[in-house]
Amino acid sequence: MSYTGHGKNGDTGARRRLIEATAKIMRDEGYAAATSRRVAAEAGVKQALVYYYFPSMDDLFVEVLRAGAEASLQNMRAALTDDDPLRTLWQINSDSPMIGLNTEFMALANHRKVIRTELKAYAERVRDIETAAVTVALRARGVDLDEYPPVVVSMLIAQIARSLCNESAVGVTLGHDEMRKFIDRQLAALTTAG
Repeated sequence: MSYTGHGKNGDTGARRRLIEATAKIMRDEGYAAATSRRVAAEAGVKQALVYYYFPSMDDLFVEVLRAGAEASLQNMRAALTDDDPLRTLWQINSDSPMIGLNTEFMALANHRKVIRTELKAYAERVRDIETAAVTVALRARGVDLDEYPPVVVSMLIAQIARSLCNESAVGVTLGHDEMRKFIDRQLAALTTAG
């Protein structure tokens, strides 16, 4: 996403800096720390510019979500056409900073309907892309799709990877090495099936 030009719909970078600063604060300190004052300071702009570009903090949060979602979706589409989309799906969902920001949006969505609506739309697009990639990968390897439904396989891969990231973020690691080895064996088995 790029912002160029001048005025409210295209600026000299302040809007982009506000979005990036908000994402950084959310990742590093949580969504509650992303106040207009704190975001403005992080972006190096006056606080009034926050509300010039975004009528409310919810509007800013939605733009942060959209910017990150579009970048993630583009990366995901490209990565999942890789030779080993199952392992790529595991790696994408093991990205701690991305998962940390998603966790903050999940928490924010519990309190803000507009965020919940936007997050739901994004999550459904991600699920569709992941499921399509898994379907192609499993079919190419002759895996029985009734025995291994692609949506289930994609959800297991994504949710386990995200869960490990979330647990690691709070210092829980018991069973993580064993789970990673187990997933590695399962991915290898599905990759060589057929």
